[in-house]
Amino acid sequence: MPFAPEALPDQRSSPLPIEAPKGWWRHPPLWIGAGPLLLFLLLAAADLAVAKQFTNEGKLLASNLLGGLWQWMVVALFVIAIALAVSPIGRLRLGGAEAKPSLKFFDWCAVLICTLLAGGGVFWSAAEPLFHFQTPAPYFKGVEGSTAAAVDPALAVSFLHWGFLAWALVATTVTITLSIRERRGEPLRPRTLLVGLVPRSMVDGPIGDLADGLSVVAAIAGTVGPLGFLSLQLSNAAGQLPGLSDSAGLQSLVVVLLTAVFATSTVSGIQRGIKWLSELNVWLTLIMAAGLLLLGPGLWLTRHFFTAFGTYLLNLPQMALASNEGAQGSWLNGWTVFYWGWFLGYAPLMGLFTAGVSRGRSLRELVLAVAILCPLVTNLWFTLLGGTGMALELATAGSISGPLGDNGAAAALLAILGQLPMAWLLIPVGLLLVVLFMATSADSMSYAAAMVVSGKSEPAPLLRLFWALMIGSLTLVLLRIGSGVGDSTSIDALQAFIVITAVPVTPLVLTTLWSAPRLAWKEARQQGTNT
Repeated sequence: MPFAPEALPDQRSSPLPIEAPKGWWRHPPLWIGAGPLLLFLLLAAADLAVAKQFTNEGKLLASNLLGGLWQWMVVALFVIAIALAVSPIGRLRLGGAEAKPSLKFFDWCAVLICTLLAGGGVFWSAAEPLFHFQTPAPYFKGVEGSTAAAVDPALAVSFLHWGFLAWALVATTVTITLSIRERRGEPLRPRTLLVGLVPRSMVDGPIGDLADGLSVVAAIAGTVGPLGFLSLQLSNAAGQLPGLSDSAGLQSLVVVLLTAVFATSTVSGIQRGIKWLSELNVWLTLIMAAGLLLLGPGLWLTRHFFTAFGTYLLNLPQMALASNEGAQGSWLNGWTVFYWGWFLGYAPLMGLFTAGVSRGRSLRELVLAVAILCPLVTNLWFTLLGGTGMALELATAGSISGPLGDNGAAAALLAILGQLPMAWLLIPVGLLLVVLFMATSADSMSYAAAMVVSGKSEPAPLLRLFWALMIGSLTLVLLRIGSGVGDSTSIDALQAFIVITAVPVTPLVLTTLWSAPRLAWKEARQQGTNT
């Protein structure tokens, strides 16, 4: 659920909102955001081979040109966030000295965990550690794949991609910048990241429209990824039922049905239902975690969480700033650079959400929750699910790697849960989690995109429906581009599209390396919290 306006019942309007023209269809950010996506859909309809070539070559070009920059930028964002948090500036209260939190600390952390990186994590927590277990990352030289020695390095690489650096990227410096700017009267929109860096006429004019529109493109692409990944997972599960097979047609049917669900919810705007689903996500996740610990190798998982975390910390600089030359460069582009591009594209809209729910929290609390606590919870989840898969594979070679090789990453979840006691309960709970995370993610992102391009906290239902259908249509096209079943082509197409759309968002996030500490220092002086 990358953006949940329902969580902000009293806080969606800004002190000085940018008014959209009468008729949302005439608002420039709408067409700046929708234009590239519509063109891609038309290209795919006219010539699927050309669309496939575009995604493949675009990803390669973006990764080669910006991969190294993204690696350094992510590290810099984390370092700056931690430095601000441990300094006296960390006492700065977001939203003003008198602002009070609207959520209890536990509830606030739960909202962040279920919102920011949950959807993709549900898919990759089962599959990614297993891939690194079979083929260790190139910077872990001498580690033989599919052995006990490969467990900790596999989890360590997963921790890199879903840990401290990833979470800091999506919601620390961007959130700090937007929060302080909003308190000074600016709207909670991506264009606000440019205030003070370009003339006001450009912020309120074409440059601001471009920033809003391109941020929506990247965020929609980031949502298409999890929807596609999770649709593959559901299709793989349905394909095991009598009379069905995991095929391109079944994948498309799953996407259509899921699109109908979240499109209906988006248009209805029923806030209580979405909030209830989010809470249900938390409880089901806890039930699943408890089941994995009690029914799986609990002590083994606990031990490897700590040993893998130690491996992660010891090798963090080496992993985060690994050279992208030669064979290692190809691996980095497929894994680390892809993730940084994915999360980078999310950052502007996720920063908006986090700024909204974090009013009244101190800067230190923000960094503690987003860059420390949430990553720890995510790392634990990866250990429970991916670690269980590795333990089963070590006990019986081929039990997990077989389905993974035959049907790709989407098969990992069922392969793991199907070998545990009470699989009849764990499998439905796991699949229900997939559906819930996907539905809340696509639903809320459709709403968020409509808010940004319209400049209104209550966008028109037809505009919300437009973005919901855009997400579903793009997912169908990308799954069709990579229509192979039993290989990784569908996932490759989704990944390529995500990386391409992150490119124009890069300058926006880069500005926060300077604006976040500068604004925080000035705001702390006004609040008297920097001494």
